Amino acid sequence: MEENTVLILDSDVPLGFYVQGGWTNPFTDVPESAWYYDAIRFVNENGLMNGIDAGTFSPDANLTRAMLTQILYNKEGRPAVDSGSAFTDVAAGAWYCDAVAWASANGVVNGYGNGCFGPGDSITREQLIVMLWRYSGSPAASVQTLSFSDSDQVSSYALDALRWAAESGIINGDNNGALQPKGLSTRAQVAQVLYNLLG
Repeated sequence: MEENTVLILDSDVPLGFYVQGGWTNPFTDVPESAWYYDAIRFVNENGLMNGIDAGTFSPDANLTRAMLTQILYNKEGRPAVDSGSAFTDVAAGAWYCDAVAWASANGVVNGYGNGCFGPGDSITREQLIVMLWRYSGSPAASVQTLSFSDSDQVSSYALDALRWAAESGIINGDNNGALQPKGLSTRAQVAQVLYNLLG
């Protein structure tokens, strides 16, 4: 492996190269004209997300709950965990096991309430924001309403998180003013949210 390759996260695909003059885009499916280009550059340069294989980011693919947990765990420097995950569907030795154990111990994830975490489930928009909100310390929003056309579809457990995210500019509605809280989050959308939060 070359010295300027940063390797992190859950696969053996290298992250972007740090070279004089900036980032060298390693992804053939992330054109500079794409709305998510800057966000993917940010998450890749900062070791938050890499490709799914050599040269491919797959911006339209869905992100799983395990993947987001691993992203946050990596951002924290992959601290040691004292024990395995308490969730029945997180096998010891799974690539995300330590990440889920860390996230559970630090209140970032609670699971589904039935002893399961659902690591392979595609993450919904509201689940994404709740995890990021908890990771950020569960800050309170000064506004108590959501102005999206489908605000009535937001789960009660996600209301505070979505109020915070909307007020902070971390999320925006679609062209129709809808949030689609139960909709699934693509890798490009997650990259954009992380860019909005951390960039």
